[in-house]
Amino acid sequence: MKDFEESIINMNAANSASYDRNMACIDDYEFAIAEGAMWRGSYAKQFENKPKPEINQLFGSINRILGQKQRLEMNAKIISNSDDATDEDADLLQSRWRNDFQSSDGVESINNSDQEAFFSGFGAFKVVAKYEDEESPDKNKQYLCVEPVYSAASSVIFSSSLRKDKADSKQCWQLIRTSRKAIEEEYGADVVSLNSSNDWLDWSTDSSKDLYLAHYYEAVTKSLTIYDFGGGYTITTGDGIKDSNGESISREDLKFIRDNNDHSTIKKKVRRVEYALLSGDRYLIKPSLTPFKRIPIIPQYGYHAVINGIEYYCGEVRKRRDPQMFFNTYYSSLMEIMSAPQVEKPEYAPEQMARHATGRSRANIDNVPYILSDPIKDINDNPVHFGPIGKQMPPQLGSGLAAAGQQLQTSLLGMAGTGQSTVPSNASADAIQQVNERQDDAFQPLMQNSMSSIKSACECWIDGAQMLYFSNERRLRVMGNDGSYSQVKTMQYDMDGNGNYGAFKNSARGKYTVQVKVGESFKDKKSAELDTTLKMLQFADTNSPQGQLLLNQAIISTTGEGGARSRKVASYQIIDNMLALGLDPEAETEEEQQYVQQKLAQQQAAAQQQQSNPQDILMQIEMLKQQTLMLNQQNKAQELQLKTAQAIAKDQGEQAKLQSETALNIANVTQNQQKIDNDARDKFIKNAIAIAELEFKSQQEQNANIQGNMQVMR
Repeated sequence: MKDFEESIINMNAANSASYDRNMACIDDYEFAIAEGAMWRGSYAKQFENKPKPEINQLFGSINRILGQKQRLEMNAKIISNSDDATDEDADLLQSRWRNDFQSSDGVESINNSDQEAFFSGFGAFKVVAKYEDEESPDKNKQYLCVEPVYSAASSVIFSSSLRKDKADSKQCWQLIRTSRKAIEEEYGADVVSLNSSNDWLDWSTDSSKDLYLAHYYEAVTKSLTIYDFGGGYTITTGDGIKDSNGESISREDLKFIRDNNDHSTIKKKVRRVEYALLSGDRYLIKPSLTPFKRIPIIPQYGYHAVINGIEYYCGEVRKRRDPQMFFNTYYSSLMEIMSAPQVEKPEYAPEQMARHATGRSRANIDNVPYILSDPIKDINDNPVHFGPIGKQMPPQLGSGLAAAGQQLQTSLLGMAGTGQSTVPSNASADAIQQVNERQDDAFQPLMQNSMSSIKSACECWIDGAQMLYFSNERRLRVMGNDGSYSQVKTMQYDMDGNGNYGAFKNSARGKYTVQVKVGESFKDKKSAELDTTLKMLQFADTNSPQGQLLLNQAIISTTGEGGARSRKVASYQIIDNMLALGLDPEAETEEEQQYVQQKLAQQQAAAQQQQSNPQDILMQIEMLKQQTLMLNQQNKAQELQLKTAQAIAKDQGEQAKLQSETALNIANVTQNQQKIDNDARDKFIKNAIAIAELEFKSQQEQNANIQGNMQVMR
């Protein structure tokens, strides 16, 4: 980092380059917000003794744009963008970003930045790393949060950069005003304010009680040396000495490891940001490294352009100042007209009123039916004129002024009533309906610049998160899509994609990109999911597997108190349905993952228990075949006995003929009945064998599906 004197010189130079544009932004912001700001400058002199109304149409119309933006609730979506990065780690980063954003001042930061950018043209917010325990700071136990920057146009100064996101800026100063007494007590010495030598710091302040300081950020480049010992184990020097697991290594241990193990050496340069606290004469906090690779102050512009290498930016106020002041001066003229008497005043000569002055003064009080006046007479006392000598008319609204008022009203309504940003397809139906009622996309640049600032903030956060959260093992509190919180342990040992074993699980290695969409905050997302699910339920039977899935998803998508248990049960029923269909349930929390493992174990135990059933079925089939054989043998024996009886009956005499015929008829009936019984028994046995074979085949397919599910989950 630069020495103190050089940093002050650079700050003054950077401020000189952007001072006029920033002061114009401040003037615009005050014009729309501060009472009396519209009548400053030449207007104040010209209308010094005239009415000065402020018919502020800017404030309401720009607030409507802000309300629309806040209703959309844009937020960042993190996506893996390299071979080392995984979708699982992208989801982990997303959950932690959601936690850090929601648990800090993320919403307030974005809203304040939007307001300043939409009104004045320049807003900002910042990403900050803090110690979990401020009383006992530990560099390995820090967390990230998003904080607002108020009055960015007068407090944030970037070094030369033409990018809107200032990602390539080398230096940045954030000016703050704080209590002199508190700072001097904290640092135990007299502190010189920055404005002691910089007259451009013209904030309204009591210099005896307050003073100016500056948060100073500078991007520096560090040369790193990486020793790769194979198997995913590396040691990096140049920014401390740490191995791939985040553990600190001493120089002696590094030398011993290098001397006794084969390794390759890689040299590279990395960008890191240092931070210091500036007063008017020294560093109150000496320069120290931050976990960020780019300056963590995120600018946001209303409208931004670069012309001939010079930045120009402004907000909605800049485009509407002249019509607004024309409107105010128009009403000032109307107020002058209204303040004048609105009745005709007759003019009389003094001699006409000499005797009737008292009566005329009491005319309205006494409600007299008529008023007297004397005629004007000539030198011969002859009357020459009766009645008033003239009339004083009240001021009239001229045709030009009336036409100007109509044109002004039309212009202001046109500027405030059209212009609507395009809403992405995943927005709510209410938001889309509001868009369809508008006419054009004049305000789309405001929305795009807001989205760009959120994207830049999340990219800056990812760099810090990889350094703070994934350098060594720690437990992270993450926030799910439904607003629930859970704990995740980082840097767990597992195999990577190349077959190496190391701390690769929950490590957030590689590069990630960011997209900004509408409704990424969990409340809007759940509402959208509920609407979609209810529409899909119209086309599915709730008794079918798909209908059951949609029904449980609708329950999960609801919000509000009192339904937590039902939503939890529904989530587990979805897992059961997915497993039953042979699909991966994609468990998100550790509790759900344990439930899935438990269900798979139960299915495996059931499969092992049922693996003996096919053998039993085969044994039953064999027994049925044996029974069929025995029945056939019995039938043959009965036929033989019957034939023998028939032969004996034939050899008997005529006397026994009748008895023989009777016996023969009985034998025939018995044979026919036996045949019917045998045919029925054969048909029953064949059907039993066919059913048993189908059950055996179905059991084999079920076992194959269970084994496939277990393979998918592994």
